[in-house]
Amino acid sequence: MRKPEWIAIIACIVLSLTVFVGSTGLGYAVYRPLRYYDIFSLVIAWTGLAYHLWRGHRAG
Repeated sequence: MRKPEWIAIIACIVLSLTVFVGSTGLGYAVYRPLRYYDIFSLVIAWTGLAYHLWRGHRAG
């Protein structure tokens, strides 16, 4: 994989952790489950990453 793919993967992981901790309050507030729009945003981000990697794999 090239550098842009690694940057995209790291960005998705960091954003996923940020959404999880920010949404659930894990570690600094009362725990609450993930909300549907949080899950939706994570699915969109990871689906976009998978599409990008799949398209790059087919192209080269």
